[in-house]
Amino acid sequence: MRFWGSTRPLIFAHRGASMHAPENTLEAFRLALEMGADGIELDITPSADGAPMVIHDPNLERTTNGKGDVRQLSAAEIQRYDAGVKFGGKYSGVRVPTLREVFEAFGDRTRYNLDMKTFYDADRPLVRTVLALIEEYKLESRVLVSSFSLDTLRWFTEETRTVRLGVLISQHTPHMLQEDGRRWRIRYEAIHPNHTLVDETVMRRARQQRKKVAVWTVNDAERKRELAKLGVDVIITDDPVR
Repeated sequence: MRFWGSTRPLIFAHRGASMHAPENTLEAFRLALEMGADGIELDITPSADGAPMVIHDPNLERTTNGKGDVRQLSAAEIQRYDAGVKFGGKYSGVRVPTLREVFEAFGDRTRYNLDMKTFYDADRPLVRTVLALIEEYKLESRVLVSSFSLDTLRWFTEETRTVRLGVLISQHTPHMLQEDGRRWRIRYEAIHPNHTLVDETVMRRARQQRKKVAVWTVNDAERKRELAKLGVDVIITDDPVR
């Protein structure tokens, strides 16, 4: 499996098929693959005992029936709570998975975009933990690590030469698209701008710099077609149906 596509954009399921199943759960990832997604995008936040938990928010309130800061709870404590509560029905009782559980469930059947929610010096050990898991499951060719944190991407740059890296760029930091990325002192091969920032100029500059472009989060069918015509490499969406 080549990581990047060639004639069409790859479709990555944002936190799994999160329009149809509880985000960042094994169930959402499984459904995404059943729907034909080329890859899954998932968020990584450290627990108090250093486990890479697959959860977007710094706390539990929005996506589970629990309360508290993810960084102040152990993995076991986090997994006591119901991550399917907002969907109910057949999803009642699903748990926040660890990255190990995701790799164990899906292995080399798909591609992965790991969005690292690591921003503090104390988070740096999680970088080594994540890399160790990627190596253990032999997924170096199937993983792309992205982050809004340039510090996080520097840590990965220092620790590995094999795992792909991407720079996340929000609609609040469009100036980053005009900067010379060499000053960031990171090794990266992709930019991940919010899709509203992407036009022909952005794509031309990315190609001149030999960078791939992965856009998020695109749920409108017409916009997906526009971005495909522009030549983006990855479309990240809550609804991965083609």
